[in-house]
Amino acid sequence: AAFAFADSLTHGACGHSPIELDVVGWNSLIKACCYRGAFHRALKILNDTMPAKGIQPDSFSYNTVLAGLARVGDTENLRNILISMTNKNVPIDKYTVQAMVDGLLNMGDVSGASSMVQDIFNQHDTLPPYTTHLKIIEFALSNGLIFEAKRHVYFIQQLWKWQPSQHHSDEFCQLVSATKKNPKLSKDALQKLFRYFGEDLLDEDFF
Repeated sequence: AAFAFADSLTHGACGHSPIELDVVGWNSLIKACCYRGAFHRALKILNDTMPAKGIQPDSFSYNTVLAGLARVGDTENLRNILISMTNKNVPIDKYTVQAMVDGLLNMGDVSGASSMVQDIFNQHDTLPPYTTHLKIIEFALSNGLIFEAKRHVYFIQQLWKWQPSQHHSDEFCQLVSATKKNPKLSKDALQKLFRYFGEDLLDEDFF
């Protein structure tokens, strides 16, 4: 129905002049496809239809598809889309990282999820929402992957000590600062989280 209505707009079927869809309109159709599980159609709009009409997909376009693919754990297409975003200089933001991590965790790849956060932080200067850090740690602990849980805690500790340089944007600095100061990611909170799963996160585990 959404596609039929969009098509009618472009033909002026309701007595108005033809209306060409802009990036917002196409993004709405991508979202409708993803929520209905029609990922092949969403990918066709993203990769073929929009470029053919001279409209460049934006971060929202890509992130919407990524979030949909993450729900079904399609890590191959997730990685391909991330590569495409990088090659086309489409901004990678916290929602991009969140979707990538969700997809990897849905496939049980805790190590890959933690590495993804760290790689994107180092290469693209962004971080996911704080809940993503907790999700990685909780998933690791619930599956007995203590080393992976502590590895991600080590990364969080690196964020605590991170210092900005003149090359970092104000937005990125604010994002890192908010993550560093989040009480849910404090030393006490992390130790409490480990205790909840019957594991110890000792003072010696912090540097």
